[in-house]
Amino acid sequence: MTDTIAPIQELPTIDRRSHRTRRFSRTSHLWPLAFLVLSTLLLWGRPVLLDFADKRLSNPGDSESFAFYLSWNVHAFTNFINPFFTPNLYAPTGLDLGNAISLPSVSILVAPVSYFFGGTAGFNAAFLLSIFFCGAAVYLLTRELFGSIIGATGAGLLATLSPYFLAHSLSHLNLMWVFGLPLIAYLVVRCVKGRLRPVWVGVITAVVLAFTAGASTELFMTESLFAVFAFGIAVIFADRELRVKLWRVLPWLAGGVVLGVILSIPVIVAAVTAGIPEAAVNPPQWYSTELTNIFVPTYLNRFAPASLQAVTATWLGNAAENSAFIPITLLVLLAIYSRFARGRLIAGVAVFGALCLIMSFGPLLTINGQNTIWMPWNIFLHVPGLNHVLPARFTAFSFMAITVLLAHAWANKVVPRVMTAVAVAISGVLLLPGFAVMSFPTLASDPPYVTTGDFKRDITPGENVLVLPPGQWGPGMRWLDDLDFEFDMPTGNGGGANRPAALDNPVGAAMFAQDQTYDFASALPGYAKQYNVGLVLVPADQTAVDVKWKDIADKAFGPGVLDGGVWVYKLQ
Repeated sequence: MTDTIAPIQELPTIDRRSHRTRRFSRTSHLWPLAFLVLSTLLLWGRPVLLDFADKRLSNPGDSESFAFYLSWNVHAFTNFINPFFTPNLYAPTGLDLGNAISLPSVSILVAPVSYFFGGTAGFNAAFLLSIFFCGAAVYLLTRELFGSIIGATGAGLLATLSPYFLAHSLSHLNLMWVFGLPLIAYLVVRCVKGRLRPVWVGVITAVVLAFTAGASTELFMTESLFAVFAFGIAVIFADRELRVKLWRVLPWLAGGVVLGVILSIPVIVAAVTAGIPEAAVNPPQWYSTELTNIFVPTYLNRFAPASLQAVTATWLGNAAENSAFIPITLLVLLAIYSRFARGRLIAGVAVFGALCLIMSFGPLLTINGQNTIWMPWNIFLHVPGLNHVLPARFTAFSFMAITVLLAHAWANKVVPRVMTAVAVAISGVLLLPGFAVMSFPTLASDPPYVTTGDFKRDITPGENVLVLPPGQWGPGMRWLDDLDFEFDMPTGNGGGANRPAALDNPVGAAMFAQDQTYDFASALPGYAKQYNVGLVLVPADQTAVDVKWKDIADKAFGPGVLDGGVWVYKLQ
């Protein structure tokens, strides 16, 4: 079928539109982007909109760490101290954050929210922005490619419901910033069409890469790798004229990459200084795309049939690393679309999407939990840095490719628009998050003992305070934020790629693991003395924890005093 809108290789190189027309084109972006803002808030932000600072869009666990990092970075930047080291966790030695995914770039982005409303509000803002940014980037790309406002808006909306976001919304805030790839593709398209100066391609690419590195060094590497794949595929499928234009953009892209790396030097130096582990923390073969996941959703989807749990039980990894699901309505639509769609551009997008999916299968194709045949990602297991990457995460890029194809299907009426609209609408419903099974939201409000300032009555600045549940499993890291980091804790989170030395202590390791069989009552007095703990605090509300810390603290330190919703144990 012949495209009704000129493919990219036939578009003019000079924008000859009037100033009035260009101004209208810019303002016409307002309602689609406003729609994406509203849909992101309704589809994802609904559980916390009425209590943005006291409820978090996450389940308990890692999100406590990310909320802490967002506030810690603001504290560090405003007090001119090293953001890559905090003395407040695992005191008295502190915690090196060089390899701890401490989100410095994201912290800067949401700094006003974190500063005035706390880390939980900052987390919620970052969570929603990451999803919106991806939807907006896909919208801009598809609008530039095909010209259809409705088609591009639909593509952006579907991108915000990507199974990748559903999986990594389970507290992986660092991995949700995948907007860079479609945004850079948008810049390149505008440039080859003569609608953007090449220098801006380099500058914006540098900013995007530096931001991505500050969110996740893994995403920095994988997005860079797949950007190279995308550019190579574009060159292969372009006609001669377009190929020349792409080669002319390449030096500016390369310059942007170099500048982005320079801007990322603080993050790179901190990571290298902290020490990069030789072996991958999580083996890639355990966290690769399961073939059946393409057809079967995880339990995280709101309308996932319970009968499919027999299939998902065989998968390797966990729900946060199985993000390849494509609703049957989309699969049928794509099958029909592929029968009639024509053009080099579409072929290139399809090849890129297929490549991303194939690479996501990891070193070995997994079917029903069983490793079978050798797959191409095996080659990259021997590349430093990439050997730490979890291949299942590449599905973010394959799903983006699908949204581009759908935008083309709508703009060019490759299949009847009614069919496209119905299929996308049903698919959107099938992709909706199931907040109840995801344990969203996490309650992050504080008791009066903290909010009224009574806490400060019992501590001196810099004192080591043991808060139970410990580290990221309890409220201690949040209380550090609320009290402007005026005290320290002997516990913390799991650090990053490198295990904190404090977890070599068997008591510390047992607390972090929430080991219900460990004899904490006997071990805690010695542990408190070893780390010079003068105060032990246990929230009165212990309904959501498996270990009964109040009973343990009573046996270890004697009866506590209930003060403003917190049991207080003064040891010195």
